[in-house]
Amino acid sequence: MRRRALEWLACPATGSALGLEVLEEADDGHVIRGVLRAGSHSYPIEGGVPRLAQGAGAQGRTADRFGAQWTEFRTLDELYEQQFLGWIAPNRPEDFLDKLVLEAGCGKGRHSILVSKWGAREVIAIDLGSAVDVAFENCRHLENVHVVQADLRKPPVRRRSMDVGFSVGVLHHTPEPEQSFRALESRVRPGGRVVAWVYGRENNGWIVHGVDPLRMAMTSRLPVETMLQVSKLPAAVVWGLSRGFYRPLSRGPWAPLGRKVFYQAYMDQLADFPFHEIHAIVHDHLTPPIAHYVRGPEFRAWFEGAGLEQLQIGWHKEMSWRGTGIVPTGAD
Repeated sequence: MRRRALEWLACPATGSALGLEVLEEADDGHVIRGVLRAGSHSYPIEGGVPRLAQGAGAQGRTADRFGAQWTEFRTLDELYEQQFLGWIAPNRPEDFLDKLVLEAGCGKGRHSILVSKWGAREVIAIDLGSAVDVAFENCRHLENVHVVQADLRKPPVRRRSMDVGFSVGVLHHTPEPEQSFRALESRVRPGGRVVAWVYGRENNGWIVHGVDPLRMAMTSRLPVETMLQVSKLPAAVVWGLSRGFYRPLSRGPWAPLGRKVFYQAYMDQLADFPFHEIHAIVHDHLTPPIAHYVRGPEFRAWFEGAGLEQLQIGWHKEMSWRGTGIVPTGAD
């Protein structure tokens, strides 16, 4: 971490400011080893990352398995930008320009990198598991990105201090997604923007009733190394279908018929990605102990319950929900 991150970080237990003791500092300005303190609470800085929380129980296992996943799938792809813009629409790059941004669930840092490139003033990127080490490696060269190990339900960020708070593909992997959403919202200032994308329940009944029981009973319990191999077979099926069946149906004279095929919009998009990205997506669905599929009305209720204004809730690729809203003036 860089020292100036302390301007926005706070003790997750008390919300108070943190003091810094530096034990090792690199030439690029990162504190590699140190201690953060607030009263009787202390938190280590190890490998350049403040360790302000460690997961326990199912949430901890979920974070650990995603950490192992992002360690395996650590490469960055040029297709991420268009995919990310789809998840956060109607927001555009200019909505992040010169903004203080909190990313709740940064994984390997791919979205923090994009937001940095779009001109964000500072990005606080948090994640609970060992993915933070990959994110730090990927983002270390960026002056305005600060990677922190933390619990989404208690973000170690000062209340109402951020201009934008976003979470893409992570809230549904927490024990209580709405609670995590409200924690994210509480860190955004009045007039600031909250953005989220989650798995949808609609059109995903085959996963809820078919894949989820298998995930909960077996695949989320298998060693990560085993799942990396096991998931290659269904990934190959998805990769072959996206390119050999869905993509041809989205082009030329077949397009009117293709638009009526189940999962067409989503599978056509997957056809753009190389196999290792399809493998990561399939692995993502099979390995976590916690995964929720959220219905549209429930998702909208998160935003309305937080009192957010100018809501824009969208059905994305016929399988997920995206939403954005503005924190009202006078928010606590």
